[in-house]
Amino acid sequence: MIGCNRSADSTQDTTQLAQSTATTNSDAPIMLRGSVVTASATQIVLKSDTGAITVGVVQPLQVYTRAPSDLAHVKESSFIGVTTVKQADGSERATEIHIFPQELRGLGEGSRMMAPNTTAAASRMTNGNVSASRMTNGTASQSRMSNGNVSSTNGSTLVVQYAGGSQTVTVPPSTPVTELKPSSKALAAGDQIAVLAKKAPDGSLTTDKAISTAK
Repeated sequence: MIGCNRSADSTQDTTQLAQSTATTNSDAPIMLRGSVVTASATQIVLKSDTGAITVGVVQPLQVYTRAPSDLAHVKESSFIGVTTVKQADGSERATEIHIFPQELRGLGEGSRMMAPNTTAAASRMTNGNVSASRMTNGTASQSRMSNGNVSSTNGSTLVVQYAGGSQTVTVPPSTPVTELKPSSKALAAGDQIAVLAKKAPDGSLTTDKAISTAK
């Protein structure tokens, strides 16, 4: 899934889970997040929480940025990320939805708890498929992120289904929706990004995809 360790908003997004799940599949990409120190046609140097990371660039490098969208674009078979807050009755209410392009389908399927910060309760990030619907309501107390293929939507609810489980989500009409789209943007120092990197046997990293994490 694709995020940073902040809160259950779009900046703690669906890229985060990809990093935690990548270790279960040696061929899966590693999600690396950070601030661009330098970027060239051959390499990107990122400043992360653990230090500087150098990633070789495989051309053509595709950069994805967020574009405003709406609930009409959340359709069956869409691959999405849903940020939710836990209600008093245990149900989940969407606070934000992200739509992924086909080439990023399946990114980080699964469900993990996210580290809480000082201003938000413990949160969860989930990647999966949507298949059923149910209305929920209550008081927000916990956050959750669900990513997956939309297989069924019904009015203001949807269910995101992932390997090993599913999550029913109430979707208020005002829920913000964004879509990750290919961009011609050139990376520059200071950009906040996540890269999908492949690790070679010698430990070197390469990427051909970068995702802007700026709101």
